Amino acid sequence: MYLEYFGLKRAPYRITPDTDLFYAGGERGAILDALVFAISSGEAITKVVGEVGTGKTMLCRMLEHKLPDSVEVVYLANPSLPPENVLHAIAFELGLPFTSDENRLTVMKGLQDYLLQRHAEGRQVVVFVEEAQCMPLATLEEIRLLSNLETKQHKLLQVVLFGQPELDVGLSKPSVRQIKERITNSFYLSPLSCHEIGDYLAFRLHLAGFRGTPVFSKAASWLIAHYSKGLMRRINIIADKALLAAYATGQREVTLRHIFSALSDCEFIKPNILLRPAFLVLPMAILLTAIGGWSHFDTQAANKQQHATVVTVTPQLVQISAEKPVQQRYLSENETQIDGNLLDQRLLVTQNWLAQAKANNFTVQLLWAEQDELYSLERFLRLASSEGVLDRVFVYRAGGVEGALSVVLGEYDTYSQAIDALESMPAALKKYQPYLRNVRGVFAEARIEMAGAAGNTDL
Repeated sequence: MYLEYFGLKRAPYRITPDTDLFYAGGERGAILDALVFAISSGEAITKVVGEVGTGKTMLCRMLEHKLPDSVEVVYLANPSLPPENVLHAIAFELGLPFTSDENRLTVMKGLQDYLLQRHAEGRQVVVFVEEAQCMPLATLEEIRLLSNLETKQHKLLQVVLFGQPELDVGLSKPSVRQIKERITNSFYLSPLSCHEIGDYLAFRLHLAGFRGTPVFSKAASWLIAHYSKGLMRRINIIADKALLAAYATGQREVTLRHIFSALSDCEFIKPNILLRPAFLVLPMAILLTAIGGWSHFDTQAANKQQHATVVTVTPQLVQISAEKPVQQRYLSENETQIDGNLLDQRLLVTQNWLAQAKANNFTVQLLWAEQDELYSLERFLRLASSEGVLDRVFVYRAGGVEGALSVVLGEYDTYSQAIDALESMPAALKKYQPYLRNVRGVFAEARIEMAGAAGNTDL
């Protein structure tokens, strides 16, 4: 309706995935490149986790689009498949001549022959599982067994799991530990930051054919950021309705009035929420900041990161102390000044690391231990000490499982640096089947409000 009015050739903010409008900001482009590399390298299972509306389906479509023609993609459209049907579903998607009455062993043999044939032709087969958090754990286990199909050097079938954070909770259960150990790469799709949302709105408008002055005012962009929580789907819905409101009033710029009009028509905004005092304080503060200029915000954000606070050790709950700014280095073992075992020391060092780590960086997942496995964890830490890497080992209590402890190694600015660290890891640690993941995922598991220490991660 408003396309001709704004000189657009296509709708810029449709919620259906359109690969022509893919936005590479907010780590999306980097994660896409990492996924292509992982599949091209023959990794068995890769996982992508993100909240509802963060762009998982778009990333999935882009991944298929960017993979070489030698890669054959299979979509499992129904994540609720029972384990006894998953083989038939994959065989059906590959066009194999099996009926639902065929027994499992027959289908498995046919599938293995097909994969061997494709491998001989220099081709790869990868299975994409969307909404993987809805897949029964028994079905995931069946898929893991398929990842055992291999030659001496190559996997015959690869799997990429796309799911919401509930997927991580399910995979943390001891009964499916074997699946988690097969995951060689894990990525976390974070919501867009305030600055990224402004870029995103302008980017999509430009690709849709717009060539005029900025449509969304800075204040309007910040208000969208606040109420969308950085989720792309919500951003699209609000922006689309706001453009329609601007068209209805005959204006070329989307203002606060149009954003509030759009919000009043959004299902994810509760009735009358815009009139409640508690919900007006932050938007007004945001608007004052936006009106004051972006440079002021940048200065405040930089100061905030420079003076990130030290986290004191409370193993069950992280507490923040504002008495001393964090130094830009990790505390050494001698500086912890803690009596006790290695686990106590690493918990302390880790809390200080979390206070200054950057969400956009990468780390290496080493180990996951339940509360009753502390002795084994201590033994692992002594091993890490003997290998000379203990100063880069971090241990934190993961929020998804009661009493569970997660162990990661190092922090790396780029995916390639993390790959190098993974490949150069001592052989004694490689036997634990380490894999890459985002630091942002560590923040999420640790249940810490790390916005101040993670740069532009908050809204």
